[in-house]
Amino acid sequence: MKSKILIALLFLNSFFCLAKEFYVAPSGNDANNGTIKTPVETIKRAQELASSDDTVFIRGGVYTMREEQIAQSRGIWAYVTQLNKNGVSYLAYKNEKPVFDYKNIKPAGKRVIAFLVDGNNIRIKGIEVVGVQVTLKKHTQSECFEVRGSNNTLEQLSMHDNMAIGVYMLSGSNNLVLNCDAYNNYDSVSEGGKVLDVILKKEVSITFLEVVVPGLIVMMVSI
Repeated sequence: MKSKILIALLFLNSFFCLAKEFYVAPSGNDANNGTIKTPVETIKRAQELASSDDTVFIRGGVYTMREEQIAQSRGIWAYVTQLNKNGVSYLAYKNEKPVFDYKNIKPAGKRVIAFLVDGNNIRIKGIEVVGVQVTLKKHTQSECFEVRGSNNTLEQLSMHDNMAIGVYMLSGSNNLVLNCDAYNNYDSVSEGGKVLDVILKKEVSITFLEVVVPGLIVMMVSI
């Protein structure tokens, strides 16, 4: 019996030891290895270092995004940060507030997507997104988060003072949007201007288990 318990403990220990932590900070450098003392600068680099079940902690401060950081430009879309590695968590560091500012990203003729979540089992918690721009004067739409994957969690996200909508659920299933907020979002460029305080826009059938005040969703969204 003791030998079975020992084997079980060794198995659990080896399982938990496999999970790693990486750190992102405004003062970081992508040439670093992502430890708490030597953080990287971008989520893109942290994702490259991480594996499934790893956690990326995002330190507080302002991350002023640059056009050179656009991960993918396809057609009329510019995807700035693409999260496509399954099973990685991106969490604000304890008691700190990371703010991602997109005011300087204005690719001509493009719709700006701040975060494209097209992986699965990804968790994002505790960050702010501000300054997402619109450059097209005709019908268009910029987005703070576009979700295409499944079984992802967006939690305690604050999306404000953008020209973009909050969360755009384009495809996938079993995604959870929890305690997120979108406010002071106004597109002053396209179609003569429009208010965009929309926490969630969908292109597929969605059932809300519970919705509490406009702009705030607190329970599961099932797609």
